[in-house]
Amino acid sequence: MPALTVPEVVVPALTYADKASGEQKTAMEGFTVPAQTIDAGCVIQYDAPGGCLGAVKITGASIPPVTIPGSALAGSGKEFAGVTVAGKVAPAVSSPQICQVETKGVLLTVTRKGVVRRGVARNGAARPGGFVKADGELPDLRVPTVKVPEVRLPDVDVDPARLESRKLPGQEKVEVFTGEGKTSYVAPGDVLFDADQATIRPDAAKALHAIALKIKAASPTAKLRVEGHTDDRGDATYGLRLSERRAQAVALYLIKTERFAAARITTKGFGEAAPAVPNTSDANRQKNRRVVITVVG
Repeated sequence: MPALTVPEVVVPALTYADKASGEQKTAMEGFTVPAQTIDAGCVIQYDAPGGCLGAVKITGASIPPVTIPGSALAGSGKEFAGVTVAGKVAPAVSSPQICQVETKGVLLTVTRKGVVRRGVARNGAARPGGFVKADGELPDLRVPTVKVPEVRLPDVDVDPARLESRKLPGQEKVEVFTGEGKTSYVAPGDVLFDADQATIRPDAAKALHAIALKIKAASPTAKLRVEGHTDDRGDATYGLRLSERRAQAVALYLIKTERFAAARITTKGFGEAAPAVPNTSDANRQKNRRVVITVVG
């Protein structure tokens, strides 16, 4: 978000002409209230695995305090007290990542709540001036009022997001997730690979071909991200490497068999780090062993 700039306030010295000599003398020193640049913060939308809505965060921002310094009128004992206005803080707000969860065999639509960082304002400041009657060698003088304007950080909001799901027609084991402008195709690992293997089974071609046809029809030039996921059984490092190899195997299939340009495809292995459902049963672990092909734009 664009930073706010509060311009400097320059208060020139207050001078007068000496009656006897005609020379200009200083009755009150000048000063400058420095300019301030206020960082308004930013909106961070975190990436998320396919089938999830990424977390979002609006960072905090603060308006610093400002002081108009005090001044004294030379030779008169008259003082104009300084004024300080306290700063204000707009705390950070966030909404966590939320993922699609199957409940009783049904993939429910999920919503990530919107977030709002309420605006804050620092009040304007004014150091009153006034008319000062002649005193000693000083003539009548008018001391100007010094003002610093109000500063306001406006509300910042991120709209809610929905993640919807359906089955891929003709491929009931392949799930399709849409949300935040992305489409993800989720194929269970057991559909594509034998246990602990990263070689695509011959009978998996039908599912991958159906996914490829949908992507070509809807997003013929879009970039794709292929993710591999495993469950929590066994060594985590082994699972991570297996997920990486599986993602690479699917990417290679799309390139060689379905004729996708290699430059369009990136791969990532998550291992057990991003389960679709809790690893609390064999059925859930089976769902967590999956490959996700996401159209990322």
